[in-house]
Amino acid sequence: MNGLFDDLRTAFRRQDNALIQLILINIIVFLGLLVVFATLRLTGLESLYFHYIEIHFELPSLLHKFIWRPYTLLTYAFQHAGVFHILFNMLFLYWFGMVVVEYLNSKRLVSIYILGALAGGIGFLLLYNTLIPPKSPLVGASGAVYAVMVAAATIAPDYTFYLLLFGPVRIKYIVPVLVILSYVGLSGDNPGGNAAHLAGALTGYLL
Repeated sequence: MNGLFDDLRTAFRRQDNALIQLILINIIVFLGLLVVFATLRLTGLESLYFHYIEIHFELPSLLHKFIWRPYTLLTYAFQHAGVFHILFNMLFLYWFGMVVVEYLNSKRLVSIYILGALAGGIGFLLLYNTLIPPKSPLVGASGAVYAVMVAAATIAPDYTFYLLLFGPVRIKYIVPVLVILSYVGLSGDNPGGNAAHLAGALTGYLL
């Protein structure tokens, strides 16, 4: 166990390790919330989790609730709805984050991630308070990850990933497909999440 904590301390002390640090923060928050929920559930107090803990991480779709919890404009990007949710977000963050770090640097990656998360939250709030009636709250790093993805495709469009079944594919072809799917998803079951994707994508392009 000491070895694990030593590895974590080493990862956070390195100055050029922002990508791994972002991934570790997401994983630590995810696992920490899981442990808290499991503990409260074992004691029959799981309702406390939803009423007093989860609401401080998820971004509410209603403006009057957001006004009382403005910090959720960032905290939502470090909470995930399940194992596959965080798994795919962190995989995409790692793959495309490596490109950003290679062509820019770790500090720029953090800036893109944070600003993408903020923009994603704003896009979510704007959609649900102007065009569509408010629905469920927003969680997940997707807006931030889309910012990183589009930034990577903008600065290194010919960077090649090797995809299963497809072989080598340049990221300038991968990212537009994902952005188009998010746009189409505005008319689906998760319009708020897709609005966050698109706002993050625009931020990544501008940055």
